[in-house]
Amino acid sequence: MLASSKIDGRIMYDGTVNIDGCAVELTNVEHELWPGINKAADLLSYYNTVADYILYHIQNRPLSLHVKPYSPTAPGLYIKDMEGRQPECAEIFSTKRKHPAPGKRNTIDYLVCNNKATLLWIINLGCLDINPWSSTTTDSTHPDYIVIDLDPSENDFKKVITTAQAAKEFFDKHKLKAFVKTSGKTGMHILVPCEGFKFGEGKQKGEARIIAENICDQIHQLVPDITTLKVSKNSRGDKVYVDPSQNDLADTMASAYSCRPYHVPTVSTPLEWKEITDNLYRSSLLLET
Repeated sequence: MLASSKIDGRIMYDGTVNIDGCAVELTNVEHELWPGINKAADLLSYYNTVADYILYHIQNRPLSLHVKPYSPTAPGLYIKDMEGRQPECAEIFSTKRKHPAPGKRNTIDYLVCNNKATLLWIINLGCLDINPWSSTTTDSTHPDYIVIDLDPSENDFKKVITTAQAAKEFFDKHKLKAFVKTSGKTGMHILVPCEGFKFGEGKQKGEARIIAENICDQIHQLVPDITTLKVSKNSRGDKVYVDPSQNDLADTMASAYSCRPYHVPTVSTPLEWKEITDNLYRSSLLLET
């Protein structure tokens, strides 16, 4: 059955929609993801509404697909190599496989989402969140931004707020521009625009990773009582992990405006630095955005 030529209301049936000349098949549309929230009426409609905003953040960036076919908290699977399964409206970024595997091609075809039809195809596939690289297809070995992840160990968002405020103090002191958003779960993500820095090759650290580690160390020194640089979760106690590790080639992070696979339907939300106060809640809810 043909669902609709556009998604502007509650989708009641499986079927095919035509979006900007690209046919997207919708399946299992009434599947409940969270209590009272289903795939089509709520999740697809949300992504349809914010498509222009999220496409701005992910355009020309390879994606790793995190498919959650059953529920947000159930085990899922990761898809990197499309192997010809992408829709006709999608673009592909082909790159050499870093770790050869028996039975696998030497090339990986990453999906690139540059239009609404591809975005909704990804969501219908079972992806709740959208995870792009920090570099683009035109210059994949050089990131556009450095990623700092503020990850609390005990769901203590007040400590995340204090750590983010310390980070802003560091950026202002060194006249560095930085952007911040909620992670959509329990922490925050800080993105520092950069130019010319390169990812490492093999096990060698790249400039982006080294600079990220230096920034994290400086932030930690400003609030050492509530933060840690220790990788092991068992060694963090109740401190915020200031994480520089997502700055290697093909690393991904949930995009701004991406929903997250969490026990409640939350969204990674861009913030202004002035919004980071003690009154800030850690996540925006899907139905409140």
